[in-house]
Amino acid sequence: MKTAIVIGGGIAGCSTAYSLAKRGIHVTLIERRAALATGASGNPLAALYPKLGLSKNLADMLTLQGFAFTRELLQSLPNASQCYEICGQIQLGFNARESAKQLLLAERYGLPLLNTKEASEKAGIALNSGGLFLADAGWLKPTALCAALSKLSNIVIHCNTNSLQLVQNNNQWQVLAGKDTFEADMVVICNANDVRQFAQCACVEITPVRGQLNTFKHTQESIAIQTMICSDHYLSPAVDGWHVIGTTYAPNDTNATVREVDTRENMNALRVISAKIHQSIDMQTLNGRVAWRSQTRDYMPLAGQMIDAEKLRAKPPRYNTQPADLPWLNGLFINAGHGSKGMITAPICAELIADLSTNSLLKMSAELASKLNPTRFLLRELGLKQIANKLY
Repeated sequence: MKTAIVIGGGIAGCSTAYSLAKRGIHVTLIERRAALATGASGNPLAALYPKLGLSKNLADMLTLQGFAFTRELLQSLPNASQCYEICGQIQLGFNARESAKQLLLAERYGLPLLNTKEASEKAGIALNSGGLFLADAGWLKPTALCAALSKLSNIVIHCNTNSLQLVQNNNQWQVLAGKDTFEADMVVICNANDVRQFAQCACVEITPVRGQLNTFKHTQESIAIQTMICSDHYLSPAVDGWHVIGTTYAPNDTNATVREVDTRENMNALRVISAKIHQSIDMQTLNGRVAWRSQTRDYMPLAGQMIDAEKLRAKPPRYNTQPADLPWLNGLFINAGHGSKGMITAPICAELIADLSTNSLLKMSAELASKLNPTRFLLRELGLKQIANKLY
C-alpha cells in the first residue's frame, strides 16, 4: 500500500488526507497542537461562498470550481448537516462602487440583484441597502468538517507532534519530529504560514495575515437573521445560539491578543449592517478570536509538487525544457496559501495533489494546475515564465 505523511491538521491537511485516503493510500496526519483545526480552521464558523470577479481568469475559474467541489464534498460526507447549512448570502451594495460592481456581476453570472425591501425579506431583518443574492452560499463549521474528513480508517492522526525536518532517503521521505521519525512514500506540507520551516520549501513565498473575528450571543432581534450578510465584513445567522462578525485584515501582524481596536472595527461593521441588532447585544457575551490566514503574492494557493530550488538556481533550465526534465522533488507536495478562501480552495487543491501523486486525470485544467504550483515564483524569478505556465 502506498503511504503518505500530511503535515498540518487544518482544512488543507484534513482535506488532503481525505483525498489521498479515498484512493487507498495509508495516511499519517501530523498536527503539532493538541487537536486538529486549532489554527485558522479553528474559527467557529466560516462563510461558504464564491468570491466572484468581473474578469474571466484562472482565479475566477478556481473559485467557481472550488466552490462546486466543496459543495459536492460536503453532501457526500456522513452527517454532513452537522457541518454546514446552505442558507444563502446577501452581498450588500454598501456604497456606490460596490453597487456598480454588483450590477455587472449580476449580469455576468445571472444572479438576482435584490432591492432593499427584497434583501430585507431574504435576510429576515431590515437592511439599509439591497445587494447580490447567492442562493447556494451559506456557512460551515471548520472544526466539524476537519473531524469528518479525518475519520477514514486509513488515516492515523498524531497530535502534539511537531515536524522539525524533512529528509529524503532514496525513494522514501522521513519526517523527523523530536524523538519520533515517520517514513512514507510521499509528504504533503499543509502547515500554512510555516511551510518555509523546511529547507526544501525555503523558496516558497507566503505572507501571514492576522484576522480577528468576534462572536456574540443571539438576541430577540438577531435571531430573525436567515442568511449570511456581507458588506466589507460578514455577519452570520445564529448558529448554536451565537453569531459571528468579522473579520479584520492585517498582513504580517503577529499579535495574538484580541484587541479592542479590532473589536470596534467589527462592531462598527455590524452597526452598518444593522444598528438595531448592534444596540441589542449583551456586551457581556462578546468574545473575540485571532487567527492567521496564509496568503501569496498573486492571491492563488500553493498546490502541487515541489521542484528542487537549489538545482534550479545552480543550473537554470532552458526556456524550452520539457516539464518532465525539471528537477522535481519526487513525492514532496504543498497545499497552503489559501488566504480567506480556504474552505473552497483547499479541498480542490487536495484533490489536485491526489491526482498528481497517483498519475490520475486532473479534475482541473493543466493551465490552472500550473498556476498553482508552489515553485512558480522561483521559476518566474529565473526568467522561466513559459515553463511555469505549462508544468502539466
